[in-house]
Amino acid sequence: MNKIAKSLLSITAAMALTVGATAAQAEFPEKPVNVIVPWGAGGDSDLTTRLWADAMEGALGAPVVVINKAGGGGVIGTTFVASSKADGYTLVNAGLSNVLVTPNFSKTPYDFSSFEPVVKLSSVPLGILVPADSPYKTFDDFIAAAKAGRLTQGSWGAASSGTVLASIIADQAGYEVKYVHGNTTAESMVALIGGHIDSAVSFPPAFAPHVKSGRARLLVLNQKMAEYPNVPTFADYGIKGSFEGWSGVFAPKGTPPEAIQKLVAASTKVMGDPKVRKAFENMGANVDFRHGDSWTQDMLLNYDIMKNAAAKMKQ
Repeated sequence: MNKIAKSLLSITAAMALTVGATAAQAEFPEKPVNVIVPWGAGGDSDLTTRLWADAMEGALGAPVVVINKAGGGGVIGTTFVASSKADGYTLVNAGLSNVLVTPNFSKTPYDFSSFEPVVKLSSVPLGILVPADSPYKTFDDFIAAAKAGRLTQGSWGAASSGTVLASIIADQAGYEVKYVHGNTTAESMVALIGGHIDSAVSFPPAFAPHVKSGRARLLVLNQKMAEYPNVPTFADYGIKGSFEGWSGVFAPKGTPPEAIQKLVAASTKVMGDPKVRKAFENMGANVDFRHGDSWTQDMLLNYDIMKNAAAKMKQ
């Protein structure tokens, strides 16, 4: 075989490999995509993730299965995904708590660099609630009582976003509480309406049904909401900062860009659907769809803020 023939054969073989590789990439997803929610069922993160996953099946062309893997304040499920095969088929529900707060306030087998951010879905304002029959009618009443004698407050883990944000609020307002930790915001709300704790920090997807039914009273929120026009904000009390949670999806570090791109494209279609957006709003979550470098840079900035806050608390 002459040199020209050999060269043509080599080129043909290389082209075949390239075409084959492209075809293989285009096949994602070939099987169901699993999304690990590192919290128990019924919490705000679980609810928003399930809403997104249900809508994603048609847009992505494959089942998107939500699996709860709770424990360790979100660490067990998040660690599971961080150490999973980076092929796009195992994702994690990501949020302020498990990817920005916990790695800075406790020792975890992962940090922010262990993941590839995929999409942010929604944000939710933090609120402080008391049972409907509580003697504390306003946040002023609650602050006075907390200053007079320590009250209990439900959250979802010692290093969770709820506890960290609640601690910042309490510090600025000049009171202390004793935290009682459940696995989810939903568990805290059950403890609250059951009369087992004096108050709870929570987000709308978990507290809205209890407020609407008259079983819980919302004292204060991170921001004004149309559903609760008479509820004041933390800023009204001179408390500075933004106190909100968010829900999104991350993949293990090293996940192929092609898989990330397909997940983003399908999510863009889903989150642009008026029916899906309305479903999020009905749940009490603000649609806050983001992806790409600007979102990642914002998270890195917040990650450093949390790192500095953790360092100050350890001094």
